[in-house]
Amino acid sequence: MDTDLASRLLVAARAGDVEKIRALLPCVGNPEEDGASDAPGGITPLMAAAAGGHEEVVEVLLACGADAAKCDHQGRRAAAHARAAGHTCLAKRLDTVVDKDQTIW
Repeated sequence: MDTDLASRLLVAARAGDVEKIRALLPCVGNPEEDGASDAPGGITPLMAAAAGGHEEVVEVLLACGADAAKCDHQGRRAAAHARAAGHTCLAKRLDTVVDKDQTIW
């Protein structure tokens, strides 16, 4: 994993910089979209973007393979970060992604 890339993704996600996110994640399947394993509190770029209410960044990260079901060190998912910051519509969107991924056919 490229920890420098993961750190830059986290900064861009917190800032809501969708163009930077797109530039940093040109393809799907990179492990960096879920952040560095040693990130403070286990916060991922998706969680940071959700907490900031940066909907477009959230969508780019999801399209690049970010895991909406991943939990931080307190057991909270990206949807919980959005909800705690008052971004209820974004939280519902993230809940839908997790529910869809957990559906067994």
